[in-house]
Amino acid sequence: MFYFRLYKSLSSNPSMELAELSSIKPRQIKLLQENGITDIKALSMSVPRDLEEIEGISGKASKKLIWDARDVMGMSAFKQVSQIEENYDFLTTGSKNFDEILNGGVSTGRLTEVFGAFKSGKTNLAHTLAVTCQMPINEGGLDGAVLYIDTENTFSKSKIERIARRFGFNPQKILGNIYHARIYSTDHQFQMIRAAEQACIDKNARLIVVDSLMALMRSEYVGIGMLASRQQVLNKMIHELSRIAETHNVAVLLTNQVATFMKGTYSANDAIGGNIVAHGCHFRIQFKTKGFSANTSLERSAIIVDAPDLPPEVASFFITEAGISDSEKVEYLFDEEEVKPLAKKTPSKKKKSSKKKAVASKSAELSDPLESL
Repeated sequence: MFYFRLYKSLSSNPSMELAELSSIKPRQIKLLQENGITDIKALSMSVPRDLEEIEGISGKASKKLIWDARDVMGMSAFKQVSQIEENYDFLTTGSKNFDEILNGGVSTGRLTEVFGAFKSGKTNLAHTLAVTCQMPINEGGLDGAVLYIDTENTFSKSKIERIARRFGFNPQKILGNIYHARIYSTDHQFQMIRAAEQACIDKNARLIVVDSLMALMRSEYVGIGMLASRQQVLNKMIHELSRIAETHNVAVLLTNQVATFMKGTYSANDAIGGNIVAHGCHFRIQFKTKGFSANTSLERSAIIVDAPDLPPEVASFFITEAGISDSEKVEYLFDEEEVKPLAKKTPSKKKKSSKKKAVASKSAELSDPLESL
């Protein structure tokens, strides 16, 4: 896995301004900020080749800036393991059983991949996290906004509203803190992943959802001849997300599809994306249905396939109309009656505006002498 650890020296100066770097010029500061690199920490985790693409920064200058930033952040020397500080927060999934095997929930600073067959609960989890992310930290949330990259057009406002009411929140406030991007191509997907870094800063986002990672690639890169090109693009996406996750301490959830592989007389489902996804994601979780098919039961199982600091474990949960839960039935803590006044204001305003329009048109008729001719 390719990612830097968070050292004490790195976390003690999390937002040092670019101007504090002695070798940087004012013009370079402006160019970097325009491209989403707003502090020394972000610069220290950048790739020289990416900086070279910025017009006005040469290859020699990009390497010097990054190396100097690493010196300032204490990343140019080996550290004792005892000095390593793993500064992670955890986001509740909505299921205590699921949270338990994750040691508290979905981790910030790292990538979490969830893969499974159709109707196994991947998008349901994504919607649940989009709500719980906005909860206070002491209640299992991250107290931040959500960036939702939707490649399959499966985002549902009504589901978000139900999940919000379940956790006792005003649905309109929750919806106002989720920033959605409908994606139409692999290039568009990579563009929005790059844009996510600046959005994390501007909107205080603590969760990035990509639902799903491979859907568009499966349709655009068809055949063995396109495999190498697809994996190169995928590798860039994974590393960009990993860098953003650690730089800004945000949680990243990637949902992934599966392919069926025949093993003798038996078949098995496995995540697509190959070794690039397998090595790039820190947590790999498989969702499985219980029963003969996904339609026979709402109970699901979450299996930790791979994790840097967790043992392989299994947890059971249910998919419901209001997100991931430990039981098939959920209670709504936010009274729907409290939402109704918001809905009543709209028609009343429309009535007033229609009356005004009627009065205005009537006065116009009286004032225009040509109307009677």
